[in-house]
Amino acid sequence: MATCASGASAYHEANALFVDGEYEASVVAYGRALEADPNNATYFSKRAIAQMRLGNHIDAVADVSKSLKLAPDFKGYLLKGEALFSTDEYDTASLAFKRALELAPDSIVARRWLRKCEVRAERLVRILRARA
Repeated sequence: MATCASGASAYHEANALFVDGEYEASVVAYGRALEADPNNATYFSKRAIAQMRLGNHIDAVADVSKSLKLAPDFKGYLLKGEALFSTDEYDTASLAFKRALELAPDSIVARRWLRKCEVRAERLVRILRARA
């Protein structure tokens, strides 16, 4: 069985790989960290960020959702919103940004993302109506 110490070691390795732009390898290393410490919200959120860099937005949503179940926080909801936005899930992304705003009502970043979701959703509705 893996230990938390080996999880921390894999986590540090993953962070170094991420900084070097080796996102695929960092995802694997974050996975090893999670095998050792499967309830570590930080490991899930860091892997989600690496997944985003790879364009694996659905995997990023899954990881950040696990992170938020373990430790809900503002940054996690922002990340979840960004990942959902990247999958064109504008309504669901809006919910994540609204939750972020509940935690940090003065966040300009969350407000801008929320507005981007609204604009994209409105555009999508117009496109669908034009096709009908």
